[in-house]
Amino acid sequence: MVKFQAVIMAAGTGSRMSPLTERIPKALLPVGNLPVIWYPINFLEKAGFEEIIIVVLDSAVTQFHQILPNVCNQKLKLDFVTIPDDEDMGTAGALRHIKDKIEKDVFVVSCDLVTDVALHHLADIHRNHDASLSALLAPVPQTSADREAAANPKVQKKTVTTGQLDYISIDPKENRILFFSNEADLDETLVIRKPLLKRYPCINIVKNLMDAHLYIIKKWVVDYLAENKSIRSIKGELIPYLVNKQFQKPKKVENVMTGSAEMEGNFRESVSSKIDIYDFVQEDDVTLYTKELSSWSGTLTDIDHNNIIRCHAYVMKTGTCLRTNSVPLYMEANRQIWKLLPSLTSKDIPLLHPLASVNKSQVGIDCMLDESVSVGEKSSIKKSVIGKHTTIGERVKISNSVIMDHVTIKDGCNIQGSIICTHAYIKENASLKDCQVGESHTIPEKADLKGEALTAEQMDFE
Repeated sequence: MVKFQAVIMAAGTGSRMSPLTERIPKALLPVGNLPVIWYPINFLEKAGFEEIIIVVLDSAVTQFHQILPNVCNQKLKLDFVTIPDDEDMGTAGALRHIKDKIEKDVFVVSCDLVTDVALHHLADIHRNHDASLSALLAPVPQTSADREAAANPKVQKKTVTTGQLDYISIDPKENRILFFSNEADLDETLVIRKPLLKRYPCINIVKNLMDAHLYIIKKWVVDYLAENKSIRSIKGELIPYLVNKQFQKPKKVENVMTGSAEMEGNFRESVSSKIDIYDFVQEDDVTLYTKELSSWSGTLTDIDHNNIIRCHAYVMKTGTCLRTNSVPLYMEANRQIWKLLPSLTSKDIPLLHPLASVNKSQVGIDCMLDESVSVGEKSSIKKSVIGKHTTIGERVKISNSVIMDHVTIKDGCNIQGSIICTHAYIKENASLKDCQVGESHTIPEKADLKGEALTAEQMDFE
């Protein structure tokens, strides 16, 4: 991957994941007792990257410096670039912010992606088609709640747990992206542009694929973003813009008919004042040479010939591809991580840390217990991840839950489908079902809570 650079976007606040992100960035939330950003760092390193640019907020950079050196390869260079907390740049704005560091085509990946994709598949498509932008797409993942609803018709189906749907059309012959829009950006109807229908009279738009937020973006596209500050989001604005531009012809001033020289001059001035993406487009030497010496056949079609802006995708058929950008998906990643780790890394990560202490209790094979976890007698832990230095008392039942570091759970507690953040204190005989407990919060003795997201303002038990 020496011909590419790599950037991880880790400046998101994780507002949809409160109270989990009250005091820790979304990128540092643990999945399988590793910060979630470790997973994109890991697969970029496996692909051959020796340096990765990581975009973070000013207020969070110290936490990244404290945590990542303990879990990442010391030989890997992590270049942290900060953006102000009070500037809502969006992902395109963040890429614009680091434009001076971008010297090649660049892999851009979200910090919350957990995947075992082989990056060369996406890189091959990008190079073969000299694509302006290439994206990783994968089947929409199902959560445990989705599978339960599918297996049992009596279970009421909840609203989409995986976030808003993407509406995507792909040309299967060359993996060309023909249509790309998110549910949030659509009106009541899908609008298909005439130039697209002219080339593809019959297109199939699906909603069972998700945008994994892993892209390869041409250097000239970054240069264009640097000038066009109106584009804030890569997914919501840049990709739909480029997809639509594929089938449009460049506007040339010399083809415009005007009634007078004065009118023509005014038109030229108005056009020159706008930023034209075609002024930035660059094609690689191989593509240009192919154009000169062939009739543009083979793997590159006449559509490629006529349109110098090209968007392509690699669609995963098998393997793991999850995003932890919502509480249900974060839970699902932790539920599955015990069986996914062998495909994600060659690093030896034990499910039961040798320094964990389990005293006459049951711990399922689908669990992970980290360093210095202590479990009292007659307790039961199933389908859960337990963070380091956590103390679990006697007769405690934990299932389908994530317990972070330095948590204390006293005797007789029952915790189901819940997330307990760092330094939380759960007193005797408390019962929690489908709850999220924020950092350093205390749950009182014999509390019986269901479906609660407990933030600092709501916790006033003492």
